[in-house]
Amino acid sequence: MPQYLVAIYHPDDFDPSVETEATIEESRAEREMIAAGARKFVGGLSPARNARSLRRQPDGKVHVTDGPYTETKEHIGGFWC
Repeated sequence: MPQYLVAIYHPDDFDPSVETEATIEESRAEREMIAAGARKFVGGLSPARNARSLRRQPDGKVHVTDGPYTETKEHIGGFWC
């Protein structure tokens, strides 16, 4: 069976407390995945403000910066498998 990742994008100021079970249940894709037995895992990620990028330097040291931030006002807030 093919496997897919459903990514959920949120703005940086997203407040997860406003998302209710009813809101989540309204997602047709999720209902269909559950009915088909295809949904394997659901998980949220930490807020983007906690994100860090790690890049190995030529000298072997690791450079840590805030991010990852791309030219967008959204970030991945969670996923379904």
